[in-house]
Amino acid sequence: MRLSYGMATFLVGLVLLAITGLLYQQWLIGHGIAGTAAPASASSTPTGSTAAAPAARPAVQLYTCPMHPQVIQDHPGTCPICGMELVPKTDDTGETSASLAETVRNVKLSPTQAVLADVQPVHPTRERMALTIPAIGEVQVPEDRMNMLVSWQEGRVDNLLLRESGGTVKKGDHILDIYSEDLVQAQDEYLLALDAVQKLGQSGFESISSSTKGLLEASRKKLLRLGLTAEQLAMLEKTHQAEEHVPIYATHSGTVMEKKVTEGMYVMRGEELFTVADLSQVWVIVRVFEKDAANLRAGDRVTMKCPIHPGMVFHGRVELIEPELDMATRTHRARVIVDNAAGILKPGLVLDAELAVDYGSLLLLPRNAVLHTGDGDLVYVLAGENLWEPRRVKVGRDFGDKVEIVSGLRRDEAVAGTAVFLLDSEAQLKGVPRPTDEAGSAAPPPPGSMEGMEGMGR
Repeated sequence: MRLSYGMATFLVGLVLLAITGLLYQQWLIGHGIAGTAAPASASSTPTGSTAAAPAARPAVQLYTCPMHPQVIQDHPGTCPICGMELVPKTDDTGETSASLAETVRNVKLSPTQAVLADVQPVHPTRERMALTIPAIGEVQVPEDRMNMLVSWQEGRVDNLLLRESGGTVKKGDHILDIYSEDLVQAQDEYLLALDAVQKLGQSGFESISSSTKGLLEASRKKLLRLGLTAEQLAMLEKTHQAEEHVPIYATHSGTVMEKKVTEGMYVMRGEELFTVADLSQVWVIVRVFEKDAANLRAGDRVTMKCPIHPGMVFHGRVELIEPELDMATRTHRARVIVDNAAGILKPGLVLDAELAVDYGSLLLLPRNAVLHTGDGDLVYVLAGENLWEPRRVKVGRDFGDKVEIVSGLRRDEAVAGTAVFLLDSEAQLKGVPRPTDEAGSAAPPPPGSMEGMEGMGR
């Protein structure tokens, strides 16, 4: 019988499909995925006898690649596609083993990966840290050492002796003479009271004697309020003659910063004549950026150098850090007290300052050991051979190549000091959950749960 062309094509396709199915079945059997079923026994048993139960076949542990679930084999190894470590393939209905839960929470490197990555564990160290903050300072006159020489009476300035600013004056120096009607009148009143006491002080009438003594004391206090000294009062009592041009003496020592009076000028009571500053100790106002000001404390030591005095070093201490922030420069003003007995430091002089900050004993890690993520800081703690546990830590101050660890890590624990990015990449590829706080890693998934295993094959 002669077949048509269409029928012949159909039969050839059917034969090829059967051959392909047989080859795929042989491939599955060769990879341990499928096997041949044992034939059912056709023999019958005698009446009343019990049939023998078939022997249970031991379960075979299969391994798969988290990234390529189609790769399955019956022994551990690496994925032929991506090179990742194969993980045990589990049944969704079975319970999660402790070893599997540990694998899910941590990053496990294969021996080959460990050699290639060369992850070096390091321990945190406890060290005493100090930091030097460079800054620019300007010498200023201390506010508590500024004094005003004022007029204690109304009058005309005569015989001005302190004629210019910039010089120095000592307490008790004769600085000018003044003619004051009030002062002349007060001297006359004192002399009259003095005569009355000499004549009537020994009177037998107690009221007269006490009145004259009271008048003398009131006149004496008035002269003192008008600026006369005890020595000038003694001279007045000795000479018994009032002075029209009364000498005025400096009440403070220091450098004359400002002169506000000229000879022949009429001044009022309380009017400022001179501004005098004691420059034996000066302020250096240092401007410190806000990130450095948080570490400064009152009492911190400061070393300063002056460009116009090469080789000279000045030492001081921080007295106050002003709370107000300069919005234009984003700096705080730190007030430094510096001894200036030799008078070398002048107001307005600019100094190069170095502020020494002592932080005490801190727990430190190399900067490369800490991974700064978008939601915190992360380290990988050594949990076993080639097994690394991701853990959140709280980072404090930054010291360049080292950072302070405030919490989340003990001194006896080792962390990955190198290849941290490789470990983090491996953790993300394997679906390792990141911890939620710095106290440690995230809690393990409950038994039977597959949380955090989205990347693993079933």
